[in-house]
Amino acid sequence: MALLLISNSAIYGQNVETVSKNENKFIYSNSIKLFMGDSIYVEANSTGNSLSDFVVVKSISDSTKTISIQFSFDKYGMNNASLLKVVNPFTKSLYYKAKIRTVAGKRYSETSIMPVLGGIYGIEMWPYKIESIILYDFELKQQ
Repeated sequence: MALLLISNSAIYGQNVETVSKNENKFIYSNSIKLFMGDSIYVEANSTGNSLSDFVVVKSISDSTKTISIQFSFDKYGMNNASLLKVVNPFTKSLYYKAKIRTVAGKRYSETSIMPVLGGIYGIEMWPYKIESIILYDFELKQQ
């Protein structure tokens, strides 16, 4: 039985990577997939250090558990850059991992992400255009 779960998890992860912009539902279990230009609100329940029950909502109705995420390609200084802004509503620091795929790339690769301190927002920047990003392995840690 354990072998079957490992196999399903590998297939599930592969499916998230192959989802197109037109069929994207943003939430895949506890992973979030965004394409350039997407801006969403995600409610999540926190239990200890883990986040669960991710749901996309149209607006912020509970500011204590709604993560705001914006993914854009904008002017930054003299050049354009891919920007990811994550607003952390929790009192603990928000840690997560990310995989990106550039416009020219054929597959996703991991990228480094800084944690977002509790109650503020964090911005990640890349000096090139990214087609899509997958955020996953969310957890909360004491600041």
